[in-house]
Amino acid sequence: GKYYLFMMLLLFLLSLSLWTPSSGFSKPPNLYPLETFTGSSLRSFNRHGHRRFSVRRGSPSTQFTSLPSAATAETGGTNEQYLDDKQLDFIKAYLNEHHKSDVLIPLVIAFSSLGTTAIKKNMWIAGSFTVTDAELVDITRNQLHIDATVQDGRKTSEEKVRVALDSDPVQGMVRTYPTLPKLDPFVLEYASKVPVDNFVRRMIRLCNIVKAYEATGKLIQLGVQMGGKGVGKLKNDLYLNQVPHNRFVRKYFYDMAADAVLDAVVLCSDRKISNRMKLTAMFPEMNPSMDSYRIGTLLELARSIAIKLAEQNLRVRVCVQGSMGVGIFTGVPKQLNGVHTLLQRMDWQSGPGEENEGMVGDYVNFGFVGKDHVVNSSGSDGEAGATKQDDVFLILCPQNMVGLESSIIGNLAEMVDAAGDRPVILLNPDLTDKISSQGQQSVRGRQQRLDFANSFKTIFQFQNIYYSGTSYFPILGSVVKLGPLEPWVAHQRRDLVDDAGEVYLPVYSSENTPENEILIKTFQS
Repeated sequence: GKYYLFMMLLLFLLSLSLWTPSSGFSKPPNLYPLETFTGSSLRSFNRHGHRRFSVRRGSPSTQFTSLPSAATAETGGTNEQYLDDKQLDFIKAYLNEHHKSDVLIPLVIAFSSLGTTAIKKNMWIAGSFTVTDAELVDITRNQLHIDATVQDGRKTSEEKVRVALDSDPVQGMVRTYPTLPKLDPFVLEYASKVPVDNFVRRMIRLCNIVKAYEATGKLIQLGVQMGGKGVGKLKNDLYLNQVPHNRFVRKYFYDMAADAVLDAVVLCSDRKISNRMKLTAMFPEMNPSMDSYRIGTLLELARSIAIKLAEQNLRVRVCVQGSMGVGIFTGVPKQLNGVHTLLQRMDWQSGPGEENEGMVGDYVNFGFVGKDHVVNSSGSDGEAGATKQDDVFLILCPQNMVGLESSIIGNLAEMVDAAGDRPVILLNPDLTDKISSQGQQSVRGRQQRLDFANSFKTIFQFQNIYYSGTSYFPILGSVVKLGPLEPWVAHQRRDLVDDAGEVYLPVYSSENTPENEILIKTFQS
């Protein structure tokens, strides 16, 4: 009888030690992967909630109930909150539901001391120390707060991990997860002022470090649906396989490119970016390797950019390369045949009584590629014969040709030097070597030519992706950079059911030009 009573008492005490009251918080919503940009989604998540202190959620044994949130602590004890209630709850629930194995657990391993510990212990017995689970419990301005579950042999423990949004991999993890440059604070302040965009962009860098490439496209979609400014978002129903394109499609690209150029010129004037710029617009009507190439689209794009700059009282010189070659082997690339004449004959609405009266000849001028076509100011204002200097140079499709003395690099380099610190913008350049006789554009001087070509930084790009290099139908997707300080985003084109239209869904994003291997992997996933 005494043994029976003793056992009953022991079981009762054991049950008390294992029992804990419910935390009282509801289960996170059952979220599904983000698939499309829809109007209803944008309307549903485009409102910001009120400010509050965030509380770390968990069981009473691990919850900090007497301390202010980490977000408040990082801002000096003020009420300022990084993400609003709806954004914070949605992002935590989404990442915990769909990205534990590919994002949260690798982040814990790569950016905390648990990764270093795992290397040391697994050196002797592989798999003896593993991170089996990770739950995101809070997001502050500079950190992710993660509760990690660690399996050390037969022992299981809970660890609280903080991962800085601008961190680098810990010692021992650099070889597995090579680091990437940190984002410039000015870039974040200028291009990602909205907090959710700021978080998404820094989170994308961490995902690229831990090679969670597929998650980066989801994060771009998440930023749009959570009330961001629409980073990387493209309009639906572009139907770029239909040639000629609709007028609204052309105007859509003209406006995006012109806005990006104006933004870049302003940043250049503030000495935030280089004055050597490159703009690439390679949708079907702008692609000279396709039979859909339309010279009028190139001219209209150049006109839109020039007028946009002229409206800001900037003088623009639109330049086309002249004839190159030796003897009877002289000429211009087929893509630019007649462009210089057409530029001056097209309708600029610059005549008397028209919308842009007096613009051509004053704020918009034309020329060729070379230092002789860089105009500097001379004389005083109002003086007879006085000239005003060019503020911006827009060069259309500069490219090398096959033949003797047929490289554009020399004339272009002289023009850039003569322009000084004024913006020089190349529209759809092709500065690759065209190997010719007598060793021209071959090995000699190749590195210098490559360095010069690479000195022009992309301020805008839209380029379609196709299934193969020789077949241009159907369009697989696109790679875009919609501004000088915007990230690169790769989209996959998808048709909606019942021929309801088409959408371009982000599948990958990074701060650098996407690599082909990564694009193939993300498009196939």
